[in-house]
Amino acid sequence: MNAELPKIWNTTFPSETSNTRKIDFHLPDSDPKNGLVLSRSANYPDGNPLTADFVPHYIFFTKYDLTEAYRCSSPDWFRIAGGVHVVSGKLRDFLSGFDLGSNQFFEVTLYEFDQKNLRSGRWSIFDVCETKDTLVVEESNGYEQLGSTGGMWGSRVGEDVLAARAVAAEGADLWIDVHILGRI
Repeated sequence: MNAELPKIWNTTFPSETSNTRKIDFHLPDSDPKNGLVLSRSANYPDGNPLTADFVPHYIFFTKYDLTEAYRCSSPDWFRIAGGVHVVSGKLRDFLSGFDLGSNQFFEVTLYEFDQKNLRSGRWSIFDVCETKDTLVVEESNGYEQLGSTGGMWGSRVGEDVLAARAVAAEGADLWIDVHILGRI
């Protein structure tokens, strides 16, 4: 192994369901098509940043009977309805020290189920829209081609070893590879 090569961390975050919270979002225009655009952008980033029309005004718990322990225990990065990424103010501050490229944050307020009573804390929608083409399939282990057209690869979580082009270390420090499903 060459010690001069960059180190790249490959997370399984988007495919982990334990980080999904019972929280929904409210868009400025309640047209259901806008919610689908937001969801598609969160789940299948294409490098196009969200525009203001598709950024939630606020987020809220989807059930009135959630325990206080549940409502107070949101992790620093989680997903809500539609697969939308939400980060805490603490994580947003930490990430601001990195080159995030075209990735963007949109601060939102978190409400109780009634959408009137405000919860404490700072929260942001995290639009992970930075993409790169970094996967070296023939040097990676545990990746399987998805579909018959090629181009998309999935992995067996815990059994995979990612090989990425060294050029991946240039530019943004956080991205989604255009050929790997469910990884940041």
